[in-house]
Amino acid sequence: MDETPEERAVLARFADLVRVRGGGPVVDVGCGTGRITGHLRKLELDAFGIDLSPGMIDAARRDHPGVRFDLGSMTDLDLADASVAGLVAWYSLSAR
Repeated sequence: MDETPEERAVLARFADLVRVRGGGPVVDVGCGTGRITGHLRKLELDAFGIDLSPGMIDAARRDHPGVRFDLGSMTDLDLADASVAGLVAWYSLSAR
């Protein structure tokens, strides 16, 4: 994140918006190795990650101990309605 001030600025604004609206859990779908999830935690958000790849989840858990990372698909999230305050899908969506 040190080399991407634009990303830090956008994520800081996202964190501010979550807090202004009352806070709550934030999910990073397609979290990969947890880089963004970890950064959101540093911004004091209750962030957790979900990724389709078991290898990515293993890496995320290794690199960010104590942070929740779940195996799952963004097209079939196992989350109750209105259970998160925000959602990030950083570099996880593409047009086809």
